[in-house]
Amino acid sequence: MTSHEPRSQDTEFPIDLLHRLAALAREGAAVAVATVISRRAPVSAQVGDKALIHEDGRMEGFVGGACSREIVRRQALLALQGGQARLVQIVPGASAQGAEHAFAERVTVPMNCASEGESEVFIEPLLPPRLLVVVGHTPVAQAIATHARLMGDRVWRVLDDDEAGLHAAELDVVPLGELADRLAGLPAAQRSRARSVVASQGHYDESALEVLLRGQPNPVGLLSSRKRAENVRETLGMLSSFSAAELGRIRGPVGLDLGARTPHEVAVSVLAEMVQLDRAGKGAVSIAPVSAVAEPTPAPAVAAPTASLRSAVTGLEALPVAQAGTAIDPVCGMTVTLPAKHTAELEGTEYAFCCPHCKARFLKAPAKYLGA
Repeated sequence: MTSHEPRSQDTEFPIDLLHRLAALAREGAAVAVATVISRRAPVSAQVGDKALIHEDGRMEGFVGGACSREIVRRQALLALQGGQARLVQIVPGASAQGAEHAFAERVTVPMNCASEGESEVFIEPLLPPRLLVVVGHTPVAQAIATHARLMGDRVWRVLDDDEAGLHAAELDVVPLGELADRLAGLPAAQRSRARSVVASQGHYDESALEVLLRGQPNPVGLLSSRKRAENVRETLGMLSSFSAAELGRIRGPVGLDLGARTPHEVAVSVLAEMVQLDRAGKGAVSIAPVSAVAEPTPAPAVAAPTASLRSAVTGLEALPVAQAGTAIDPVCGMTVTLPAKHTAELEGTEYAFCCPHCKARFLKAPAKYLGA
């Protein structure tokens, strides 16, 4: 582990919550606030203790010891992913309920460490307004922008430079020639959550798509027929040297098949698909543990989990426990967010632990836990 990894920047000192939240709001950063609302001794945290959990997994503040801290960290990242507050019960020997679901409202996580105390932590994600980039001077583009504002989105209307000159007095208009610089000037947290749809309907589709694919990490919607979308991908592949994976980020034709005909109906279908993708966790890059705009770095090899938690929420797809950015502590079975603070290497495999106690127990008798 290197000293500059985000997890090494955790701080357990009391925080000036209001000032920190104000500063993060100015940066456009997403953060979750975790508050201990009840406890049963022995628990190191007190009612009212608070922590901030950032998108990269860093924590500021104190909500409990090493085991509780890892549980809260993981649950906060899931709450940020789903954009929904949750009440987390940490109970020794309990059965997991809803623990690995981004949209769970109330979850129970078993405490398998040495402590026999329990606590309840309320986690509230605070997400800045999302940016929606709408390209095109068309009735559909205007309708998408109108409906998106009603949903609370911040909107940029991107027009060809000549068109933008005719609408220079409108604050949300961005000339296509300035779009790359405007995206680059966004805080990384805002850029990581940006969404975009190209609705210029053939006028400057390729030019806009090239800028959006290079300037932000998320899928880009294209309002077109299926045949036109294929032609656009082929053209960009030849002229702009995009890889197949990069071209695969173009979602075309964009929108749910609602039988829409009018511009406002089409706008509803486009925004409905964005909501659907957001709720499925496919509309934006993963919040943690990688940087919002940097290429993901491979996680260290960890042992395969011996068990997985399943969501108790019906009708929604559960998140797997063993996914990129997590590992299972072989001693207590807890989910650990990577990069882990406590690790040990054995015969070429790196194992992650929730706390030093589990690491020590593993190193003392690794065969006992690997055999399980």
